[in-house]
Amino acid sequence: MATSLKQSNTLVIDDFPSMRSMMMGFLKSMGVKSIDNAGTAKDALALLASKKYDIVICDYNLGHGQNGQQILEEAKHKNYIGYSTIWVMVTAEKTMDMFMGAAENKPDDYLLKPISEGLLETRLNKLIEKKMSLEPIESAVAAKDYMFAIALCDEQLKKHTTNTQDIQRIKSDLLLMTGNFSAAQVFFESILAVRNMPWAKTGLGKVHFLTRNYPQAKEIFQEILAENKMYLEAADWLSKTLDAMGDLEQAKSVLLSAMTLSPNAVARQKSLADAAYKNGELDLAQASYEKAIKLGEHSVHKNSSTYSGLAKVLSAKDDPQEALKVLDRSKVEFKGDPGAELQTAVIEGMVYQKLGQPDKAEAALAVAEELMRCQPGSVSLSTTMDMADALLALGQKDKACGLLAGVVKNNHENAGIISMVEAVFDKAGLSEEGGELIKASSEEVVNINKQGVLLANQGKLEEGVKLMKQALLTLPDSDLMLTNLCGMMLGLMSKKGKDERMMSEVRQYLDRVSKINPANKKYNTYMNILNKLAHSSPAGR
Repeated sequence: MATSLKQSNTLVIDDFPSMRSMMMGFLKSMGVKSIDNAGTAKDALALLASKKYDIVICDYNLGHGQNGQQILEEAKHKNYIGYSTIWVMVTAEKTMDMFMGAAENKPDDYLLKPISEGLLETRLNKLIEKKMSLEPIESAVAAKDYMFAIALCDEQLKKHTTNTQDIQRIKSDLLLMTGNFSAAQVFFESILAVRNMPWAKTGLGKVHFLTRNYPQAKEIFQEILAENKMYLEAADWLSKTLDAMGDLEQAKSVLLSAMTLSPNAVARQKSLADAAYKNGELDLAQASYEKAIKLGEHSVHKNSSTYSGLAKVLSAKDDPQEALKVLDRSKVEFKGDPGAELQTAVIEGMVYQKLGQPDKAEAALAVAEELMRCQPGSVSLSTTMDMADALLALGQKDKACGLLAGVVKNNHENAGIISMVEAVFDKAGLSEEGGELIKASSEEVVNINKQGVLLANQGKLEEGVKLMKQALLTLPDSDLMLTNLCGMMLGLMSKKGKDERMMSEVRQYLDRVSKINPANKKYNTYMNILNKLAHSSPAGR
């Protein structure tokens, strides 16, 4: 972050050349020397991807394509901007949609036209003063040194600066991201003891959700919405909680209420469609998927799973020909995306089966199998479950059982996912056989783990690492195997000294653990050890 407005790298985004010129003129009068400009969302995102900006001044309405909020959303999603970047949204509109979009995507400031140079300069100077202290924290996060970033947050919080709440929110996000849920709970409770802050209360609810204390999480999220129905992040988490508790009807109702307040949130619309489909409400699911597709046209949340979801609904409503048309659209929209191509091929197999065309169904699933082989460890759970369902419908039981055994092995401690596997077997009339497969698959993982622990206890860490790496070839999504491997590799380095290549490997494995299971209890412990090791002197010094 530049130490003054004059030193800042600044980007102006507006589709009208005259407005860009006026805004750039204001900045030049303020002494700003580094000013770039963009007239389209595409050009703006290209600049944001290529250069770090201290200040972005973005018009909301940019004509055809993405609006300013969608650019901000994508810039955050792709890490083009960090904590220290100042984002000022400029608009002439005062609609509820605009207000809710701003509330959800959180620009640093929102200025209504017409804007004077004096007002802009005053706002920017205040924001620079607030944001300067965040750059070291941002750098530590970029380096994935999360423990150091938390320590920097603590240093700043002792100073009682004007951006205390910003730093509190960053620290809380880091505690949640690193899986340090006990510390996060204490931190949120300390904030709430002083003042009832909706974001802190939502954070406390997240802690309970991520530690699978769903009743407590539900109670907290309901309290927040009773106090402030506009705080829609709590609505999203309440819906997730209700879904995890099996209350699909209530989960759907919460999302319906949220959509009336903020109708343009793509991810929420997709969640509503998913909930309605699970609940068997096909008309609502169809309408919601169609709206999510329309809303997602210019959004970073545009997703092939929305198209495949709509196709599944249309097939369930006995309109398989229309389902195939939706899948054809998906092929065009997501051409070259292996994950999307896999999803489409799987659903095509299901639709052709519905049409009574088993040859075409088998051909589509053969394509899906090849795509699965090409992307091990990156296939979504829902796609895998759909694939197994389709294979069972075609009578390809052995292949389906192989897939479901893999799901169980990677998630043998996750009761929710095991229930989903059971449901697939039940639907196919294979409850007893499915139960036996689940038991055998779980025992296989437990036995591998026991073998690894035994090797570690005997001090045979190299052999243990070799065993765990071999296990990961068939169990790429098992957080148990990943953390055990990390523990052994860290143990090796504690004996022989740190190894940069091995440290990088451990960090990659831990990143995978945090994505697979944010509640993994060993994640935070191992991340702490890794970061201490990173700051230690090289072996032999």
